[in-house]
Amino acid sequence: MPQGLPPLSALRAFEAAGRLGSFTRAAEELHVTTAAISHQVRGLEEWLGVPLFRRTTRRLFLTEDGQVALGYLREGFEQLARGVEVLRGSRGRQRILTVSTTPSFAAKWLVPRLGGFSRSHPGIDIRLAATTALAKFDRDQVDVAVRFGGGRYAGTRSQRLFGEFVTPMASPRVWARLGRKPRPSDLARAAILHDDSVLMTGKQPGWREWLRKAGVAGVEVERGMHFDDGHIVLQAAAEGRGVALGRVVLAAPDLDAGSLVAPFPEVLDLSAAYWLVVPERREERPAITAFAAWITSEARAFARRLPL
Repeated sequence: MPQGLPPLSALRAFEAAGRLGSFTRAAEELHVTTAAISHQVRGLEEWLGVPLFRRTTRRLFLTEDGQVALGYLREGFEQLARGVEVLRGSRGRQRILTVSTTPSFAAKWLVPRLGGFSRSHPGIDIRLAATTALAKFDRDQVDVAVRFGGGRYAGTRSQRLFGEFVTPMASPRVWARLGRKPRPSDLARAAILHDDSVLMTGKQPGWREWLRKAGVAGVEVERGMHFDDGHIVLQAAAEGRGVALGRVVLAAPDLDAGSLVAPFPEVLDLSAAYWLVVPERREERPAITAFAAWITSEARAFARRLPL
């Protein structure tokens, strides 16, 4: 028997004939002549050195070897068909890049900038998957993620975009009620808002640590409303519900617009940061490469404004 594999056309002819029990029906399925099927099967038997069919004047029977081989070949051709369908659909998926991130980061930082990416890369459509759950790249069909945390994620390559910082912030009218030039000690008379979302990344400095840095005592930091989303706590602060120890990255649009004011110079650096996360086996995909170059450029420009 020769080394290697026999011609694929011969294997296909045998699989169809064995599955259908007829050279004629196999020929109809494969759009060839019955003689061509017979010739392909005969050549395969000669190549293998074993008979695959027992032929009679009325019927076609698989030999024992033929029955065993047919099972493997049917499974193999089914796998090939699935592979072809994946390749056939990949052309459309090349246009779509699925990006996973948290709702707060999507709303406050990413979405306002995505128009620039679309203008630079009109052939790539972004599908934004906004969730607080840690994305599973294969299960969730996610191509790239922006995560807030420590930057170590198995099976991925992570690139730090920028850090995160917290400082008290509130609406102008809340500060006005505390005085023309509020001082950290005035927080004892303010409603306190808590952003619990930072706790999801491990122990992070909070109100107690900020007050210690500002040299203030006597402020009850346990009181006030708690929120598990950084976007919502900023919205509550902008609506005058109280003073939040807000995340500077997420609050940047509100601080620029004046709907939130951060009057104190004391700022705490969180240990968590924003990371671009890409599965190792996909990092060379052109759409991912383009998105990574774009977002790192945007991050560099934005980081110059942060209180480093």
